[in-house]
Amino acid sequence: MTKQKGNNKMTIGGYTMDDLGYGITVNQYESGWSFFLQGDDAIQFRKEWELAQENNISFGRFLNDQDYNTLFF
Repeated sequence: MTKQKGNNKMTIGGYTMDDLGYGITVNQYESGWSFFLQGDDAIQFRKEWELAQENNISFGRFLNDQDYNTLFF
């Protein structure tokens, strides 16, 4: 996982995640597919991802396990 200085954009495996504060954009950069969450959905995503990190779950597996991978378009 790489966090770029000065913002909340991270590169994790084949994905980038950009936490904008008011929402989160996740991009699968090889396919160009992405999704955006805001409000309560973004808050829930942050909580679930924090828990996944504590349990050493990869970002790709987290997206699959939580069905976020179905949001890509």
